[in-house]
Amino acid sequence: MRAGLMRPFIKYAGIAFAVQIVLLVSLGLLGNLISPAIDSLFEVFLKIYEPFILLVATLGNFKGESAMIEPVWMGVGLGVLIYSLLLGFAGVLLKRAH
Repeated sequence: MRAGLMRPFIKYAGIAFAVQIVLLVSLGLLGNLISPAIDSLFEVFLKIYEPFILLVATLGNFKGESAMIEPVWMGVGLGVLIYSLLLGFAGVLLKRAH
């Protein structure tokens, strides 16, 4: 990647990362503290990260209680990172095409 494209990539990836984190934290907290309707929205939002959760669960060989919790947190973290990178690349490609 050329040096001139690195700054927009970091900008778009950072924005995508921040938006995902804000949505995850706010929907998770609001869903647990305030309303079951928001909690169901949080569950729908987590479905976006389901491929990564399943990948971590499959490759992780977790046993017992850790098989219920750790793949979700690790899969969501991996998903946030990968989706941020993909959205950063998409932003650079769209900016280049424009």
